[in-house]
Amino acid sequence: SQVVCFLLRGRALGIKMIGRLSKLVNPFMMVLAAAQISLIIAYSVLSYHDGYGNQQKLDEARQAEQDLENSLREPTPAPQEYEYGQPDLSYMFDMNMYTYLGMCLTMTYLRKYAYTSLGMSFLMGCLAQEYCCLLLQWIPLAYCAQLQSQFKDVGCPYGNNPALSQFENNQRSLSCTCDSWSDKIGLSISDFIKGQYGVVAVMISFGATLGKVSPLQILIITALNVTAYVGNKFLCVDYRGGVDNTGSLYTTHIFGASFGLGVSLLVSGKRPSENPDNRPRYQSNNYAVLGSLFMFVTYPSFNCYWAPAALRVYIATNTIMAELSGGMFSYIWANFFYPEGPSIMHLQDGVLAAGVAASTPACMFLPPVFMMVVGAGGSLLATLSFRFIQPSIEDQDSQGITSLHLLPGLWGALVMELVCIFGIDNTYWSLENMGLASQIMPHYGEQWASTETQALVTAFSLFVGGLAGAFTGIIAKLVGTQNALH
Repeated sequence: SQVVCFLLRGRALGIKMIGRLSKLVNPFMMVLAAAQISLIIAYSVLSYHDGYGNQQKLDEARQAEQDLENSLREPTPAPQEYEYGQPDLSYMFDMNMYTYLGMCLTMTYLRKYAYTSLGMSFLMGCLAQEYCCLLLQWIPLAYCAQLQSQFKDVGCPYGNNPALSQFENNQRSLSCTCDSWSDKIGLSISDFIKGQYGVVAVMISFGATLGKVSPLQILIITALNVTAYVGNKFLCVDYRGGVDNTGSLYTTHIFGASFGLGVSLLVSGKRPSENPDNRPRYQSNNYAVLGSLFMFVTYPSFNCYWAPAALRVYIATNTIMAELSGGMFSYIWANFFYPEGPSIMHLQDGVLAAGVAASTPACMFLPPVFMMVVGAGGSLLATLSFRFIQPSIEDQDSQGITSLHLLPGLWGALVMELVCIFGIDNTYWSLENMGLASQIMPHYGEQWASTETQALVTAFSLFVGGLAGAFTGIIAKLVGTQNALH
């Protein structure tokens, strides 16, 4: 009996030691630590702080000319405000509110997953922004090396060749001014702000997988999501010449939604919508609405930051007009299509869908009254989708990103197609700000080129997002679903 007692005590002690050891070698914590250490090393080796972020790289001839002008200029009493990059500070605050307050809080609506979803959204947002900031700069460096090799016989400074298209001239000029492959990555505040658009794409995708994946799976999905986002953005904008500089409609909203749905199709269990914990409650819904309010007030900054500086105020005005119209029409549409009538949730969905639709690059050319129609259309699509489509896809789309991001995003893409057909590639419509069209549209002046490019960017973002999401879902599935719906 003493031997048996000794063996039982030894077994209990062994189980306790194994439990403690398993906590020390938690796979999620090990992978997270390895990822963070790798990023620290990458930043130290590959990047440097690029001053105040207001310097534009010039070719040697233009740089010498500018240096001469600066040497002859009368000294000023104090540096101007823009020399410190201060205008970007307000955008950084707004983007932080949009991403880490707004989007994170909208993830808290599940009644027994709110704490985890908020924490994981915050944690993965930090990781995604670190990774995205570096990758957004590194890939263009590789492309620059390819351009410099392709156009090595082009003299710098490069003047436009009338025999070539505007996009081809831009590519040749870029080979004279871009950083070389051997240079370190110069990072400024603007690079970190742009990196947050990749975080938003991750948050959108996360909305389809709420309560279905473990922390380790979320980490893997985040890393692959950012990689696919940066690759898709480079191919659509830098390589192909698409326009997506007003809220990243194609590469953030459309891509993020299709990526999330691709992942969710493969990681969703059996009828997760029937789980009693896969429902909101009064308190969690309040936090989600609070997140939507943060997104509402910061949407103009989100949509206008990446746009040309001359049009930022114009785009911000159009965005707020579209949001206001979408919020008002959300109650009107809900009164038509919901037997119980409108509620605060319909207002929340309508405002966000209108903001997504207002991310269309068409907002640079349309007056505010037309953007109110765009916002009302985005709100209508969201209302119809939540009423008739969401109940049948609830297992694959926890938060309703199809209704909030995908369909309103496609509506915004359709509006941009109409603008290209009737106002940019032809002159049937009289558009606003056409004096800047050659600066905004890389293919401006080529018949039907802008229309074809924007249609290609839409289809490509859908395809790449869905395919990359499915591939990521396969990898996440292999890792296993542990502790879903914590």
